[in-house]
Amino acid sequence: MERIRIKQVDTFSDVPFGGNPAGVVTDADGLDGKTMGLIAREMNLSETAFVFPSDRADFKIRFFTPHREVDLCGHATIAAFFALHEEGRLDPSRSVFTQETKAGVLEVERSFRADRPVFTMTQASPRFEEVEATGGDAARLLGVDAKDLLDAMPLKISTGIWWFVVGLKRLEGLQNLVPDQAAIRRFSARHGVAGLLPFCLETLSPDASFHMRAFTPEGGIDEDPVCGTGNGCIGAFIAHHRLLGGEEMEMRSEAGFEVGRPGQVFVTVCREGSLPSRVRVGGSAVTVLEGTMNLPGGERA
Repeated sequence: MERIRIKQVDTFSDVPFGGNPAGVVTDADGLDGKTMGLIAREMNLSETAFVFPSDRADFKIRFFTPHREVDLCGHATIAAFFALHEEGRLDPSRSVFTQETKAGVLEVERSFRADRPVFTMTQASPRFEEVEATGGDAARLLGVDAKDLLDAMPLKISTGIWWFVVGLKRLEGLQNLVPDQAAIRRFSARHGVAGLLPFCLETLSPDASFHMRAFTPEGGIDEDPVCGTGNGCIGAFIAHHRLLGGEEMEMRSEAGFEVGRPGQVFVTVCREGSLPSRVRVGGSAVTVLEGTMNLPGGERA
């Protein structure tokens, strides 16, 4: 029976039990897709990251939910690079590293705040699509009145994964949502999105730029606490609709409060002309669990 080393890392938080947990296997060489899917299902976290050697980047990383492989995951990227940093596998003389993903080869930058490492990932260039859904449709999915939504049109956006982004006017309304998870699941499957991202510009902290939530029943988890690609898509939405000013927008998101896992995300969006062109998302992390997992019969290729 073979054993693999595995960690659980809480991302977008610098204290245990905050932010968004991800599984990380920092030596996944030889694991096949079926086995990675079983490991992710056993971890039962929104995503587990598997790190491989790469001939195109510093590392190759694959991401699995308990149900399927996904092209990219923001919080699991932060978790993976934090775990690699802990293990001394990141060159201390460098600040920028690359990861090969199914969304392309993307940069991850390491910096330090109060002597703690912060990892910032460059996401895929934003893409936008309109879907056959009105503000009223979005409101019904979230259990609110259409007048509670921002005037900015809801959009399907990808910075590596497609999401449907909806702006609300008031923080109280966002905090008290009673979403129709079954309807959101059907909507997500029909329109090819990971889920719904409601947000508002009212915040709990005066230092935050927006407050967000992420409903992902199609992926098997009703609400993702602090979502990396989701924050990137909301940043792109804010830039696209010019809800905040500036050609390079540096924002701080707050999330996870409604599910008892508060976290914060640093989001930077650059514009070229009228369109957002580059999205970067970053945060801290902390390892809360590490150990070994038994693989029946030796499941490496």
